[in-house]
Amino acid sequence: MKLYFICITLVIFTSSCKSSKEINRSSTSLYNTKWSLKKIHDNNNEEIVNTKAFIRFDKEKGSAGGNGSCNSFGSSTTINANEVSFKNIFSTKMYCEAVQKIETGFFNRLENANRFGIKDKTLSLYHGKELLLEFSAE
Repeated sequence: MKLYFICITLVIFTSSCKSSKEINRSSTSLYNTKWSLKKIHDNNNEEIVNTKAFIRFDKEKGSAGGNGSCNSFGSSTTINANEVSFKNIFSTKMYCEAVQKIETGFFNRLENANRFGIKDKTLSLYHGKELLLEFSAE
């Protein structure tokens, strides 16, 4: 009987340690992270992105900014729990034919984002339940 309790205790202890490690490993912060754009979603289609597009969030300034693929951009940002809004998005105005479609899609979806989620090292931006953009932590 004593051996049975020792075994049960070890199983519980081992399981709790594993869960703790999984939680810590997947807790990537929205802030202080460079989020590289990986996918743009549009009407059940997804476009894989292989450009230098990224976003960073600054908690103290209430802002976000980065690169759209060609141009630098910024915005004021409000974050409340898992809700997000981007206001006054601005960017430099160069035209880069090779990546212009990606940049335009990125900025358009950013304007419409109202919710976010982070799982492991992936940041997803949504409009309601519709997935708009996916990023990977650098």
